[in-house]
Amino acid sequence: MSLLSESYSPHVRYGVALAVGISCAGTGLSEAITLLEPLTSDVVDFVCQGALIAMAMVMIQTNESYDSRVGAFRHKLEKIILDKHKDTKNKMGTILASGIMDAGSRNITIKLKSNSKHDRLTTI
Repeated sequence: MSLLSESYSPHVRYGVALAVGISCAGTGLSEAITLLEPLTSDVVDFVCQGALIAMAMVMIQTNESYDSRVGAFRHKLEKIILDKHKDTKNKMGTILASGIMDAGSRNITIKLKSNSKHDRLTTI
């Protein structure tokens, strides 16, 4: 996925972002965060939107003590929301990401695996 995240096609980059977000949802996986970070600053607005949503899905139920990048990501979301000159798609992705990060007052997570770490195909 790391090679595809650097693709020339913005549609491929968008697909990579969402695929990583869905497959690593609720894990706080460091490699997924590292892969998604450059995509959150992409020049194409819908790629940035997808990357912000995917990053929120990965970081749900994760706090600053687990990974220091969570605080920086929250600050970035706040900065984009308050910026009046940002693109509408980018802002929408930011607002959705903020909602996902704080879902259920931070009491809800996205879980695609069972307690025994097997894939739950119905949720996937």
